[in-house]
Amino acid sequence: MQKVRIPISVDPVKSAGKQLSYVGLVPGKSMTRLQELLVEPCADVDAELEFDQDAQNIKHMKGHATVSVTVACERCGEPMDVALVSNFVYAPVTKRQTATDMPSDYEAIELDELGEIQLHRIIEDELILAMPVVVKHDERECRVDSNAMQWGEIDDAPSDKENPFAVLQELKRK
Repeated sequence: MQKVRIPISVDPVKSAGKQLSYVGLVPGKSMTRLQELLVEPCADVDAELEFDQDAQNIKHMKGHATVSVTVACERCGEPMDVALVSNFVYAPVTKRQTATDMPSDYEAIELDELGEIQLHRIIEDELILAMPVVVKHDERECRVDSNAMQWGEIDDAPSDKENPFAVLQELKRK
């Protein structure tokens, strides 16, 4: 089966009513915010989106996105590959479906002025959130030995500075 491009934007309410689903690609070059975090250009993102309605008549979108990216190790600075995987569920906020009425399983999403959501932006946001907080090689693979790392010198000599709380200590004694 040939993968096609995921639409840039859709009306999630109508799509859920029609139970539409998309399996395809999001161009990596369109994800400019994600590109800023990478060493090499991002490949196309594999994405699956499914619009549906649950037993409580809440219209929602389930999604899954994966991509392999190349980032710089924060320990040694060398490039390394990281697989980003994200699963998400959104429900559009409408007059009938408010954010406070939704179950906690759904992330509320606002519609734009045309009543649509930006699928590429949502997928990019989810992949950015899937990035590790600190990107570094496993210690065995990294060329910098973590035991030999130093971040400055510690002065072992006692400080000659006066204790700022000495006045309080005097008050306590009285």
